[in-house]
This record gives sequence, structure tokens and C-alpha cells, in this order.
Amino acid sequence: MKNKKSKQHFWKTIWDYAEDCRKNLFIAMIFALTVGTCLAIKPILIKYIIDNGITNTALSDIDRLKTSAFYCLLYILTQILQMSLWGVGYRNMLVGIEGFLFKLRSLFFEHIQTLCMRFHDKNSSGELFNYIFGSPMSNLKNFLNQFSMQVPTQVISMVISVSAMLTYDWLLTVVMVVSLTLAMFLNFHSRKKIRRLSGDLLKCESEASKFTDDVLHGNSAVKMYAIEDEINTSFKERLSDLKTKGITLSFTQWLESTKPEFVQHAGIMLVYLVGAFSCIYRGLTIGELTAFVSSMTNIMNALNAIFTINLMRSNAEASLDRINSVMTEESQTPENAAYYNPKQKRESAIRINAPCIEFKDVVFGYDDRKVFDGLNCKFEYNKSYGIVGSSGSGKSTITKLLMRLYEINDGEILMHNCNIKRFSLHDLRKSIGIVPQDPFIFQMSIINNIRITAPDAPMQEIMRAMEIARVHEFVNDLKMGWNTIVGDGGFGLSGGQKQRIAIARAILGKPEILVFDEATSALDNVSERHIKNAIDELMESHTVIIIAHRLTTIENVDEILVFDKGEIVQRGNYDSLSHEDGLFKDMLMGTND
Repeated sequence: MKNKKSKQHFWKTIWDYAEDCRKNLFIAMIFALTVGTCLAIKPILIKYIIDNGITNTALSDIDRLKTSAFYCLLYILTQILQMSLWGVGYRNMLVGIEGFLFKLRSLFFEHIQTLCMRFHDKNSSGELFNYIFGSPMSNLKNFLNQFSMQVPTQVISMVISVSAMLTYDWLLTVVMVVSLTLAMFLNFHSRKKIRRLSGDLLKCESEASKFTDDVLHGNSAVKMYAIEDEINTSFKERLSDLKTKGITLSFTQWLESTKPEFVQHAGIMLVYLVGAFSCIYRGLTIGELTAFVSSMTNIMNALNAIFTINLMRSNAEASLDRINSVMTEESQTPENAAYYNPKQKRESAIRINAPCIEFKDVVFGYDDRKVFDGLNCKFEYNKSYGIVGSSGSGKSTITKLLMRLYEINDGEILMHNCNIKRFSLHDLRKSIGIVPQDPFIFQMSIINNIRITAPDAPMQEIMRAMEIARVHEFVNDLKMGWNTIVGDGGFGLSGGQKQRIAIARAILGKPEILVFDEATSALDNVSERHIKNAIDELMESHTVIIIAHRLTTIENVDEILVFDKGEIVQRGNYDSLSHEDGLFKDMLMGTND
């Protein structure tokens, strides 16, 4: 019962993903049926060439030659028709399968974009990349390629061939059916073993991809800690495991395929033996025996193709299972069915003097660590706030929860006096411009890196954002200016330059709230001054939250919140807190040492 359900689920999933390309696949299969018909007709023509032409003693020599030539011509025309039909079907098959892969890849990519950070914390980008462009997709493509053309071709060929063979000799047909039944039994017995081994290989490949992606992204750390030898050893261990499983799968596939292959060849020899007996004692003609053997060869080839496809299906099923394990993953930050408009809610909240952001009894923890246990705090409109605290105190977690990168365990977070769950994730995140400590820079020009938050923004607005963020102060010195292509992750730019690009990017999106997450913690004094000037200008027109490592960054904010172990232990402005005994003064003294 389980296998039946698995089979139904496999085909239903394929059917759903192939929605936009079913027409092409159906056309391909229809043409494949006509190809199979041509394939089955050719042995019948061979029979006529021999019995009606070559061995037909009732005709004169010249008539026997003409008759043979006529059927030879029909054979050639049938072959030309078969090739032409195959070409049309093959073209539709390619369009259909590539359409299927396009949709599956698109849906997979779109789905993982909707999943929260808990999912991405557990799944590396290398592993997810492998799902989209690695073996899982290749296995599905190879299976559908063979199935859509080969199965219809071979099935119709077998049906016509068996029907014709029954008219030749029933005894030979019985011998053939017994041989092929045994071969089919051996093949289906092998499929379960191949699927298990294929699943093991895909799992091993996924782990190797995850490790490789992690190492390549952390290559600088590998060099700094001089652990190349250890990394190489670990990589070779995973590669060795992958090699072993690859060899095991390939050898097992070959070994399992030899069993039905041997039965098939033994069956052919038995057919020749019984055929010799029938020609000598039962009146079977040479043409009928030749056509029978030719048809049986077609059937053997058809069964070999179907057996191969059957084994390929095991790989495809294992691949689809792995893809579906991600596709069925539910986001822990689900979208709400009814959305509110943030701008309308903002106007309403300002009218009733409600805060811009409010955390109410918020409880949150990562998988193995609780961060907040009833956090309460407010952020007013057009005011600036500094958030400081020791490492692990929950400073950066505030931003992640506000943008719903993670879902809180209890309580609620309000923006514009409305639970943030009542905004679409897109509207919520567009309302907040964030400048992280290490902003990600895409491998494209500087200006395109800035305009990703507003691709259609006019050049005047882009220039204004660059001016506020002080981008011009370094971009004008570059040979290609803002059209300079930066390397992967911002290679070629300093930390301060990447920060200023991130600030311009955030400004261009026209957010109502700006968050600077330790934006100056790793910068030199000159870069810090540029960033601080930009922040000071933005504080005049936005609600600004600065998560600070360097306390000088928050000298001018309206209020500072001091976090310790997930709780707010102090709050006030810079001057009052610097004279008050507590964690802030301790941190300030530490920075002065």
C-alpha cells in the first residue's frame, strides 16, 4: 500500500509541476506512439521481403526482385517517416521538459525566499544550490526525457509486434512471453535496491555541497587560522564517501541490469531453437522466423529501455522526495490573509499619538537559547534611539524580530499601533531600511547595488541618496565611477565604503524607519566620521534605531536603551547615563581605557 501511495504521489507531483507544459509533453508522446508504430512495422516488411520476394518460387526471378525492391522502398520510407516524426516529438519533449524544470526551479527558489531564518540557519546555500542545479534536477530531467519519448514508442511497438508474432507461431510467442516475464520480475525486484542507494548518494552529495559552500565562504578564516590541511582532509573524507557511494550505485545498477539481460539472451537462443524445430517440422517459413526474431529484438530493446527508465525512476523519485522535503517546509513567519496598508496605519497612529514601534511582553528564543522573556519597549516617531549592551544581550535580535526574520514565541510587536503580522512581509520590510554591520554587496556596479531597493527610482533620487550617504567622496576617485563593478561580496571595497553604499541603498527605498546594526563597529576613525555624519542627517527626518558597539556613534540620539541578558537595565540620554552608575558607564569607561 505504501509503494502504491508513493507512486501516486510521484506522478501527481510531476503532473502539478508540469501544468504549463503538459501540451508539449502530450504532443511528444503522441508522436512517440507513431514512431513506435513505424518501428513495429519494419519487421513485418522484412517478412514480406523474404516470403513474398526472395523465397517466393511462384514468381519469376525479375518479379521476385521487383517485389523485394518494392518492400525495401517501403522500409526506407517508413524509416524516413519514423525519423521525421521523432524529430517533431523530440522538439516538443525538450520544450516540455525544460518548461517543467523552469517551473520547478522557479517555485523552489521562490519558496525558499519565503522561509524564515530558522530554515536558512539549518540549510546552507550550497545545499540549496545543489537542489536547483545539481543531481536532483538532473535525475528528474533524465527520467522525463526517457519516459516521455521512449515509453510510448516502445509500448506501442511491443503491442503491435506481439500481435504480429501471434499470427506467426503461438509456440514461439509462449517461449518469448515466459522469458520476458522472468526478466520483468528481476527488474522490478532491483528497483527498490537502486532507489535506496540513490537516496544515500543524494544525501552524501548534499552534505558535501554544504561543507564545500561553507569552506568557500569562509576561505579567509581558513587562511587566517592556517587550517588548510585539516580542511583538505575533511573535504577528502567527504569526497571519498561520495566516490564510494557513487561506485556502489553505478556498479549495482549494472549488476542488476545484467540479470534480465542474461534472461533475454537465453530467451532469444531458446526462440531460435524452437524456431528451427518449427521450420523443420511445423511449416514455419524463414520469413516468419526472421520477422519473429526481428520483432522479438524490438521487444527486447523496448524492455531494456523500459527497465532502464524504471531504474531511472528510482533516482527521480529519490530526487523528488528531497525537493519536496523543502517545498513542503512551512515558514514560521506565514503571511496573513488580510493586510493593512502601513502608510494608512502610520497616519492613524500619529493622530492618536501612538508609538511608531512597540514591543509588548515579547518572548523569544533561538533553538537552544532564550533571549527575551517579556520584553517591553517603545520607539516614538521621528526620534532616534541607541541600543547598547554586551554580546548576546539581544541587541541585534530586536531588528530580526521587527522585520519578522524570526517569529516571536509569545507577546506581540506593534508598528503604527498594529501587529506587524497584519502587514505583508514585503510592506513590512520595505518600511524598514537596515544597514547591517557587514552589508552584502552584489557582484554588479556600485549604482546598481544602490538601486536594488528601488529599481525604477529617477537618477535625481539616486544622486540624493548617494550624497547623504557620502558615496561621492570615494566613488568619484574610481576610474569607472559609480559604474565600477565590485567583486563578489564587495571585494575591492573597504568596510566604510560598503557601509556607505548600504546607507544609500536604505535611503533610496524611502523607509519610514532606519536601523543601523553596529554600522561603525569595524571602521577606522575617518570612515566612522563619514557614517556618523550621514546618520546625524537622517535622524532629523526618520525614526532611527542605532545598535551600537562604539558609544560615540550614539552621542546625539534622543534616548539610549541598555540591554543586559535580554532585559533593558538602563535608559536615558548619553549625558545622563554617562554620569549614572551602571552598565553603560562601565562600557563607557571600558572604551576610554
